[in-house]
Amino acid sequence: MEVTPRIIRRILVMVFCFITGFVSASNAVDYFTQGCVASMSRQWDSSIEFFNKAIEINPENAAAYIQRATSFQMVDRIDDAIKDYETALKLKPDYYLALEYLAHLYELKNEPAKALEIYNRALPLVKDPKWRSIITWKISQAKKKLASQRVKQ
Repeated sequence: MEVTPRIIRRILVMVFCFITGFVSASNAVDYFTQGCVASMSRQWDSSIEFFNKAIEINPENAAAYIQRATSFQMVDRIDDAIKDYETALKLKPDYYLALEYLAHLYELKNEPAKALEIYNRALPLVKDPKWRSIITWKISQAKKKLASQRVKQ
C-alpha cells in the first residue's frame, strides 16, 4: 500500500480522535485506521474489535486480516491468528510477509513440517537478497527441527 498525504492525514486525524476520546468511524478504512492506532497503543482487544468491523464492512481487505492476526497473536490467540493469515493469503496469495508470519506461528505450535511448507512457498516471492537469506535460514532451521522430531519418533 502506498502511503500518500491523504493516508497520513487520515491517520493523524484518527490518532487525534483516539487520544481525545472522540472516536467515530463510518467506513472500513476508518475502522482499519482505528485498529492500527489501537495496535500502536498496544490496546489489542480494541484493535481486534476495530479490525472486526473493518472486515465486516469489507471482507476482501487482506491487510485487515493481517493486522487482526497480529493483534490475535499478541493476546495469545494463535489459532485465530493462523486463520486470519490463511484468509489474507487466499485474498492475496503473493503476500510473502503473511507467509513468513504464518510459518512462524506454526513453528510456535511445534509444527515444523507445516512451517517448512509455508517458508518454501514464501521463498520464491522474496526478491531482496537479505530477506531471501533470512527465509533460507528459517527453512534450514525448520528442516533441522523436523529431522529431530522424526528421530525421536
